Amino acid sequence: MDVARISFDDLKSYWIVVDHFKDPNKKIREVVRKLGPYQSGMIDPRRISYGLFDKGELIGATHLVQWSDDLVRYRTLNVRKSHRGRDLGFFLLKSAINMDWHSSDHDLFGWIRREHQPWAMIHGFKPLDGSWHDDHVAMTKPLSEF
Repeated sequence: MDVARISFDDLKSYWIVVDHFKDPNKKIREVVRKLGPYQSGMIDPRRISYGLFDKGELIGATHLVQWSDDLVRYRTLNVRKSHRGRDLGFFLLKSAINMDWHSSDHDLFGWIRREHQPWAMIHGFKPLDGSWHDDHVAMTKPLSEF
């Protein structure tokens, strides 16, 4: 397995192929500035897309975006169904962070769906404030722990 930077267009194509958002009419933007009650004030945030490759085939993707001065958001963490169950999502996330984002004074911010909260907690994420919005909760983990 290899992790490499990919273009946002490649990420978007991947999301469409795997039907990540389950909405064929969803407008896919490179930067999302509002999640429930949380807002990013970053005007032109740093953002990098990453792909997980198995023998050259793109089998997973994530997108990391600077959310604030002290938070980096991971936007989606998707691994093809045929490759799930081996913790490759965490491998992808950890590899992406260590490639470009490792910092001891920043936290990783995730907008976690209810069914993914147990995975996040197993991997050391803690609720930001514990409030739920549209079946999501904000969770963080120090980047220094990756």
